[in-house]
Amino acid sequence: MSTDDFEAWLAARADEVAGPAGHTALTGTYPVAEPLVIDGVPGTWSVQDGRLTVTVEPGAPLSKDGTPVTGTAFAGGDLEAPGVTIRTFQREDGPVVRTYEHAAPGRTGFAGIDRYPYDERFRVAAKFEPFAAPEATPIAYQRDDVVRAHVVPGELSFTLGGTQHRIRAFEGHGGLWFVFADATTGVSTYRPGRFVEAQTAPEGYVVDFNRAYLPPCAFSDWYNCPLPPRENILTTAVEAGERSVLRRAHPA
Repeated sequence: MSTDDFEAWLAARADEVAGPAGHTALTGTYPVAEPLVIDGVPGTWSVQDGRLTVTVEPGAPLSKDGTPVTGTAFAGGDLEAPGVTIRTFQREDGPVVRTYEHAAPGRTGFAGIDRYPYDERFRVAAKFEPFAAPEATPIAYQRDDVVRAHVVPGELSFTLGGTQHRIRAFEGHGGLWFVFADATTGVSTYRPGRFVEAQTAPEGYVVDFNRAYLPPCAFSDWYNCPLPPRENILTTAVEAGERSVLRRAHPA
């Protein structure tokens, strides 16, 4: 991996965290079951035929892809209102609306992420071993005793620090990823754990722990993130990647 590749990843990561609709700007997560009005956001949010809709008054300042929303419309993806991005998505239990306020205290007070220096030792080849059938595995979440099913298509095996590891991989983010804990977790890195994605390579996969990153819940209490299953707790100290948020408006 070139230095340019890693610098490009860092730049994309900075926007994901601190951009106008980045993790630090999240101020609300709202499951929609009954008609819902959200402070500071135009419209009434409802579910119609299993899909999320929004109903706005004439002239309401709500748009999608630069086009004003009028009347009642199905809502998908991102919408915009003055000073706020509204992100919509579907969970297994129904639609969800999230609000990202561009001037949120978490964003304006964000001071950056503490991270380890890049270390080539923590970039390792990995072998993917698929299950005969992907397993829907219950995964505990950080808050509110939530448990959700994640599709686990198989396991990634790799050697790190002279120790062989085998972890449960999840589907998503355009490929394979996993949440993990290690000997630094809760000591010098974020207590609930960190995420990392497996990159495809000619020889199979590569796991670059220099790209290990903090979960969204490190930046806003409105997120709820998965915890590492027991298979993903590494005995090795992974002294690579992101460590912690330098300063937060509200503690995690």
